[in-house]
Order: sequence, then C-alpha cells, then structure tokens
Amino acid sequence: MPQAEAALCHLADLVIYPPRGRMPCLLLFGSTGMGKTEIVSRFSKLHAPQFDTRTGLSKMSVLLVQMPPEPTEDQFYNELLTALNCVELSGLSVRSMRAEARQLLAEVETKVLVLDEIDKMLAGTPRQQRVFLNTIRFLTNDLKIPIVLRRHRGRAHGRPDRSEPC
Repeated sequence: MPQAEAALCHLADLVIYPPRGRMPCLLLFGSTGMGKTEIVSRFSKLHAPQFDTRTGLSKMSVLLVQMPPEPTEDQFYNELLTALNCVELSGLSVRSMRAEARQLLAEVETKVLVLDEIDKMLAGTPRQQRVFLNTIRFLTNDLKIPIVLRRHRGRAHGRPDRSEPC
C-alpha cells in the first residue's frame, strides 16, 4: 500500500527531527479497517527498544502508549509509565508521575511518543479534554519530541476531522 509506506516514511522522519521550540505533531486517522493500527505497530517494531549495556537502560526511541478509557491526567501518566516498564505506581500523586515520566522519557531517549486510540479522550468532560490536551502539549514542548495521535475518522461528534497543531 503506497499510503501506508508514505505514512511510515513520514513517521520515520519524525524520529530524526531536530529538537526545536515547536515540534511537529501528526494525526493518523482513517476509517475502521484502513490499517492505522498496523502502521503504528510496524513503526513501533521498526524502532523497538535497544538495550544499552553501557548504561544498563533500554533506549526507546518510539514509545507507544494506549490511551486510558477516561482522559484524566493520572490515568494517562499511569499508562505512560506502564509503557516505560514502571511497575510500582500505586500511591503516586499526579505531580510525582509527571516528574517521573519526564525524567524517564529523557533517560530512555524517546524521540517520538505515539498515543493510540486518542478518540477515548472524547469520553471525558470538556474540562478533562482541555486538561488532557494541555498535558500532551506540555510533554511535546517540555521534552521537544513529536507526538503522533491515532484515531478513527469521523468520531468527533459527527464533525469532519481537522488537523490541529499541538
């Protein structure tokens, strides 16, 4: 599929994109069965974690995070830290999880953060949606990494899809 290959090339460009004040973000959308999940999975496998024997850390240039069922900041950071292989998260405050996520994303040298099934954000209240979008914006601006969002076409309350800058 030429479109899938073009999407993978564009995603690969994001991995090597130089850090700057405003990082590019990408929305990957389409109808059910169009191969969005396959593209994201292939991209993630092409950039699988590499263990660095010198530092004892896995380098995760691409981190794939499943969106939580409800778009709250604590659930998002919980999913993010789980994707970073953190195991003991109970009892951590949002502030602690945010700090831990920022530190770990930098340590494992994440270059692209992929948020799968971003449509789940629509399950939240308008306030939760704004807080969640601010959380994503904060991460991309703070860490200077692109964020890729994957969603289904036409789920935004019957409105057509629009690309919005992060």
